[in-house]
Amino acid sequence: MVKYEDYDWKELPDDAKDAAKVLGYNKKMWNNNGEPECCDEYWDDLTNEQQEAATVLGYDKKSWDNEGLASCCVIC
Repeated sequence: MVKYEDYDWKELPDDAKDAAKVLGYNKKMWNNNGEPECCDEYWDDLTNEQQEAATVLGYDKKSWDNEGLASCCVIC
């Protein structure tokens, strides 16, 4: 389950903001339904750091890959 799907950037806890930054998000991108480049990657192609960050946001391998590569962002 994606934990922060309906959150604005200012509502995210610090650990979720940090995780989002690792994945390439910033405040503007997050709040405007932008997607970082990693959303075009499969779980196994993410770095360990990116996988850990995605886990903080509620993803695992199955949910990341099953969301569809173009729609992995948590705010879309």
